Parts: sequence; structure tokens; C-alpha cells
Amino acid sequence: PGDTARVRLTLPSGRKVDRRFRKSDTVGTIRAFLIVHFHENDIPIENFSMSTNYPRKTYEDDSITLEEAGLCPQAVLMVQDLDS
Repeated sequence: PGDTARVRLTLPSGRKVDRRFRKSDTVGTIRAFLIVHFHENDIPIENFSMSTNYPRKTYEDDSITLEEAGLCPQAVLMVQDLDS
């Protein structure tokens, strides 16, 4: 448990996806997970951003770890469809 980050992803539809990642995983790992999730569930989202509500922060640097991003031990990320 000490090595994991519990991330709740709130999709534009309001649906929530809970997923555990390693704290050494990167923001890019979450982005890649979402791309696969959208594809497997026929969700037509290609360009998206991820941010926390409070404090408001958008995560654009895919190379930083979840620990560096402050997303451990748990976080809620809002996913925005940039094409909608």
C-alpha cells in the first residue's frame, strides 16, 4: 500500500474510474491508461486534460512521477475533453 497511489478519474460523462498505480508511475502512465480505457469502451475522446479541483492544477508533464505530482497516496483527477 505504501508504494501505491489510488486515483479516481472523473470522466466528462461523470462516470468514475478507480485505479491503483505505483507512486513511481508517471502522469503519462495515467494518460496511457485513459487512452486504452476510452478505446475499449467506445468513448470518442482523443484530446484530453487531467486536473485536480482543489488545489486547481493541470497535469501536462507526462514525465513526472505520481509522487512528484503530489498524487499520492490518493487523488481525484477530473478528465476534460478538449474537443467538446
